[in-house]
Amino acid sequence: MFNSKLQPAQWRCDEEGHLYAPEFGDTYASRSGAWGQADYVFIEGSAVAQRWHTQGCVRVLETGFGLGVNFLAIWDSLRVSAGTARLHYVAIEKHPFTRDDLRTALDHALSSADPHRRVGLQALAEQLLKHWPPMLSGFHAIELDDQVTLTLVFADINDALPALRGPFDVFFLDGFAPDRNPEMWSKALLTQLPALAAPAAQVASWCVAGAVRRALVDAGFVVEKRPGFGGKRDALAAHWPVTAELDELPTEAIVIGAGIAGVSVARQLARRGIAVIVIEQVTPAAGGSGNPVAIVRPELGAIGNPVTEITAAGASWLRRWINRHPDGVPHAWCGVLRIARDTRKHDKMAQLAAIASEDWLKPVDVTSAEELCGWPTAADGFFLSEAGWVAPPRLVKAMLDHPLITLRSGLKVGNVERHDQTWRVTLADESVIETSLLIIATAFDTGLAPARLTMGRARGQLSQLPARADHPLAMVICRDGYVSPAVDGLHTIGATLQHDDEDALARRADDIENFERLRRLLPDFVSDASQLRSGRVGWRATTQDRLPLVGNLAPGLYATLGHGARGMTTAPLCAEFLAAMICDEPLPMGRDWVERLDPTRMIRGGVE
Repeated sequence: MFNSKLQPAQWRCDEEGHLYAPEFGDTYASRSGAWGQADYVFIEGSAVAQRWHTQGCVRVLETGFGLGVNFLAIWDSLRVSAGTARLHYVAIEKHPFTRDDLRTALDHALSSADPHRRVGLQALAEQLLKHWPPMLSGFHAIELDDQVTLTLVFADINDALPALRGPFDVFFLDGFAPDRNPEMWSKALLTQLPALAAPAAQVASWCVAGAVRRALVDAGFVVEKRPGFGGKRDALAAHWPVTAELDELPTEAIVIGAGIAGVSVARQLARRGIAVIVIEQVTPAAGGSGNPVAIVRPELGAIGNPVTEITAAGASWLRRWINRHPDGVPHAWCGVLRIARDTRKHDKMAQLAAIASEDWLKPVDVTSAEELCGWPTAADGFFLSEAGWVAPPRLVKAMLDHPLITLRSGLKVGNVERHDQTWRVTLADESVIETSLLIIATAFDTGLAPARLTMGRARGQLSQLPARADHPLAMVICRDGYVSPAVDGLHTIGATLQHDDEDALARRADDIENFERLRRLLPDFVSDASQLRSGRVGWRATTQDRLPLVGNLAPGLYATLGHGARGMTTAPLCAEFLAAMICDEPLPMGRDWVERLDPTRMIRGGVE
């Protein structure tokens, strides 16, 4: 959804000291108290706290995030209750605050909270601010702790609402007043809620305008007024009259493959209470995930480019995950300088930079580039401040470190077949494991799926260069290849790309090719190809459209494959995407990604 530049929210205090939005001529919350309004109108009005001990995941959709008061209040309610449910909170916001403005505004709002509650709310607010996304339109999925996920959709509600995939248990309708912001309360929008409603979904709002109530009734909701909060006479409560038994979630799963794709999906399933067996033919990270360094960055392209969107979201997702689990995962968010390979590519990146905030992407000339990275660059470029590098084998190990994940390595899968309502996995030693949920995450053994998936196989070789202690490189530089800062005393340079090449031995010709790639980045960094050492050789699973294969193949059978050279960036986000799909939760990206990533788009002949 990176198609327009965001206009950040503005705020000030009115003459009575209440937070006020000048653009809409309205306050951000009731003058009788933001936290009291959140508790009474929204949390009590939706009866959401009754779900903390009865549901596996409570899914909430808010129209208008504002300061995040409702979100922080509901997070605090879950925390205080010691409830067992997970909370997935999705909020749409056309005019988000910058991090600095949100911090100042929240400090002001928290000053009015009950003193006994303020400390807890302040701690939650700090977590929110720590992970607050850049000013970039689109979906921003944020895993705040093991129990709470927040997905912020920075977009106009007319674009955002159709992009969502439900169902939702609770709706908070919380835009500015209809006479100040009518777009948020239109009948056309409110009549979209039934398509997103879970059985017995609840609606809460401070707004009781007749047009809003009639639109909800026409949409099929049962609407009532309840006593209002503060000086307001009424508040609105509604419910979706369709009832049904909650679907039972799977309790166990098998994942075939212990590269980054497999361990990521195992981790996201385990986070949801699902016990996972990971089967690996060799050892974890034996394939492409075994490289010593991987670059985590968005692939900058034209506005609206799907590869740009998924890699931008994926880089942010992994960055936040590692920041929550920093122990044992070598990494550095040192920034990435992207140099364009030609004028056409430069112009596309410049157009993207024009709609992005500088804290995410900014153009830099050669002088600024040298100041940033410490070396003269071949050309000017674009700086991604939140990107960097990670050590893949250690990340794979950290992903596997969960009490509900069991690794079984050194086992080759001989066959996969459907038997009644389960999948039967036959190992090479003829032992059999059965499961109702099977995920295939091997790089190339697509013959395990009851479908003919089409992927390419590309060889790549890295080269390495001893670090220069007298003149360090401060960040990653990339163009048609990359050079990393020194990690464990070595710069990593790469990588070559050869299709239909099965040579597992490192080649001197590839080192020379990487040397030329390095010269196109940093002309003076090294004078002679002989200084380069041959690095690791590996293979990438590629697709024609450069997007991975993620989704459903058959009942109870899913895949996450074909991540190519960007696996460290895309696979962890796609794991959350897949786990959310399996568990019927909101997706971390727009619903159109279900079709974009659908693995059957690359099938010849169809699923058996």
